[in-house]
Amino acid sequence: MPSPSSPPSSLRLAVTGGRGRLAAVIADYFREPQHVMDLYSRQAGPGFKPNSALLDPETLAETDAILHLAWSTLPATSEQHPGREAQVDLPALQQILAALIAQPAGRRPHFIFFSSGGAVYGDAPGRPSQENDPCHPVGRYGRAKLEAETMILHAAAAHGLPCTILRISNPYGYPVPKTRPQGLIPHALRCAMEGQPLTLWGDGSAEKDFLYYTDFLQALDVVLQQRPAGIHNLAAGASHRVIEVIRMIETVTGRTIALNFTPAPAWDVHDSRIDPAKLHAATGWSPRITLAEGIRRAAAGYLLS
Repeated sequence: MPSPSSPPSSLRLAVTGGRGRLAAVIADYFREPQHVMDLYSRQAGPGFKPNSALLDPETLAETDAILHLAWSTLPATSEQHPGREAQVDLPALQQILAALIAQPAGRRPHFIFFSSGGAVYGDAPGRPSQENDPCHPVGRYGRAKLEAETMILHAAAAHGLPCTILRISNPYGYPVPKTRPQGLIPHALRCAMEGQPLTLWGDGSAEKDFLYYTDFLQALDVVLQQRPAGIHNLAAGASHRVIEVIRMIETVTGRTIALNFTPAPAWDVHDSRIDPAKLHAATGWSPRITLAEGIRRAAAGYLLS
């Protein structure tokens, strides 16, 4: 296993939550021959290994990095199924951390946890949220992610595990299922193209940070190579009101979206602003794609799909 200061350019990567859409995007980007990609899921199947296999010492010894995307809830579904993270996600995380701790120090893969920026921080404190700000999650999902972060930080401090926690904003630019209750831009784009109404939570004044998926992937590439330790925000660093995003999509597509407004749920963060300066200072990464350009590219991709 290479030292954290000099990782190889070619890596063997283990991705949990392998059947998720974001995992598929990552797998496509970090594909062979550049890297070897192993996808893990709760159930094995063609192209997927069972999560239990990732606990094997020899498997860990052959793995350069674990990208831990596996999570059983979204912000909305977390409220519908209280306690699910404590039953499923946190025990699974504890198993992986225990397996890593049991490995000799020189054979431990880099562990990368995909947390949530907006959900963990809660509403921004009058400026973009930074990694050392107090966290005030307003929903069960954010509280569970924060608990997972605490578990990882304690394991890293006590046992010297090489860990990176990425507090990610809202990646977009790739398709998501119509039934998934998350992803403003892909759902709004679909509604524009198909002439369907879009249901919005609140009055459209909520602010969110949207990160184009190629910027997300390039940041992840840098993190894999440079292995910055601790918590890092991964975001565009510029938030936009929801209604502003809708108007951008209407302008790009030339189509009006009929909006159905519903009360904002209590767990939805209204003012999400995230500062990615720490990640830039640690790795040199900066986002390149503006929201307007990202929406234009996403619309073009929709037409080609």
